[in-house]
Amino acid sequence: MFEHHEVFSHFRPFHGEVPQDFGIDFLGAKTHSDFVAGMYTYAAGSMLDTSYPMVNEDYLEWIDVLESVAAARGSFTMLDLGAGFGRWSVRAACALKQYNGQLPYRLIAVEAEPVVFKWMGRHFQDNEIDASNFRLIHAALSSQPGDVLFYIGGPRGGPWDRNPDDWYGQFLAKDYDVSGEYEEDGEYNGFPVRLHRSGWRSISVPGVTLGSLLKDLNRVDLIDMDIEGQELPSVRSTIEELDAKVKRLHIGTHGKEIEDGLREVLSAHGWRCLFDYSLFSKGETPWGTVDFENGVQSWVNPRL
Repeated sequence: MFEHHEVFSHFRPFHGEVPQDFGIDFLGAKTHSDFVAGMYTYAAGSMLDTSYPMVNEDYLEWIDVLESVAAARGSFTMLDLGAGFGRWSVRAACALKQYNGQLPYRLIAVEAEPVVFKWMGRHFQDNEIDASNFRLIHAALSSQPGDVLFYIGGPRGGPWDRNPDDWYGQFLAKDYDVSGEYEEDGEYNGFPVRLHRSGWRSISVPGVTLGSLLKDLNRVDLIDMDIEGQELPSVRSTIEELDAKVKRLHIGTHGKEIEDGLREVLSAHGWRCLFDYSLFSKGETPWGTVDFENGVQSWVNPRL
């Protein structure tokens, strides 16, 4: 008989009415259909009994979010890096509301894609999260502060010429495009577009370092990062701060060398690995077989 991870037993699946044009997860977090292409929604007035999430790549992220909420003491702080429209930050808020509604919390969510960043503000409002509990930052994670070039589309007509609701994998421009020739190519959501010789298109957005985000924080219960190749340099450059301040890391990985580097640096600093599944692999988890597109690494800090 299948048994979910034990942390789910501390949370009740949602039962109630679903607003029109929204999807809903087992905690009751609402997601508007604008944000996810082809998302299933319900007719107005539909009543729904949800169940715990299916076992897939996201299942491990659910475990990290819920366990970090359950383990929080005194307050809860989460950094959501490459947050998209903020679904995991909002899920953390919904989990906190159910598990310990009196616990103070702070959510810091960073997203570079400008359309998706605007959606994130809507998503927090749709789920009635008080603005005093969150900070939304329009920026890309980078190794140095200052403006950076960020891809918003691949060559026109190609597989990466997609709308933002159909692609949550945008990333920093490659060095050859940063230093190479380009043409001006109109605007994207108010940002001037560069058309590079590779055919990829980029915009200039603020860059922010993980160190700068951690600077004014005393304790972080969870860093959830999906930052498309910047995960290893971000961890390497801030490992002492992570050791001192951060209790748990959930990392989406985007390369074999990145995965090896994370294992090396975090193990050397005494972090304990909970999950480690490589990208583009079929992984046998305690809850079933999962086809991983991104890799997933989960680490806890035994010092905190």
